[in-house]
Amino acid sequence: MNKKIKKTISYLTALTVFMFAFSYMLVPLYDVFCEVTGLNGKTGRINSTSVLENPIERHVSIKFTSNVANSAPFRFIPTQKELAVKPGKIYIIFYTLTNTSNSNLIATANPSVSPGRYAEYFKKIECFCFEHQVINANETKELAVQFIVDNELPSEATSLVLAYTMFNVTQQQLGYKTE
Repeated sequence: MNKKIKKTISYLTALTVFMFAFSYMLVPLYDVFCEVTGLNGKTGRINSTSVLENPIERHVSIKFTSNVANSAPFRFIPTQKELAVKPGKIYIIFYTLTNTSNSNLIATANPSVSPGRYAEYFKKIECFCFEHQVINANETKELAVQFIVDNELPSEATSLVLAYTMFNVTQQQLGYKTE
């Protein structure tokens, strides 16, 4: 082989190795990016048997929002838009999920807390997130979230946003396309 072909093969091999390594590192890099910027605040989850209520005399405003990804045939809304909570006290709120299609579907939700730097202080006790919700055609379900805001939430945090994005995962789970 001539020198140009060897150089091209070496370059393409190095590029392939770099691309593989970069794709392997995307998840940890994304986690670092989210931690630094406060985007996509991941909430904590705790066991209900380890929760002891110890409310303090302080109020934090929690706003509840929802989104539906990729124009999925869902109506997904919180039953309350906002709630003033005392850190250390357990609360329960509901989201309403309606399947607006004529097909049975499978949905799943991903949560996020903003600002992200305070997400670790928002602890979910019970949550529908990351669990597959089988929802029949034109059915409506109430989905509960039981949570507590940690007493250690910094005093400058006066407001948090709990956001859920609902995804239609029917095709991935059952291997066929819905309406």
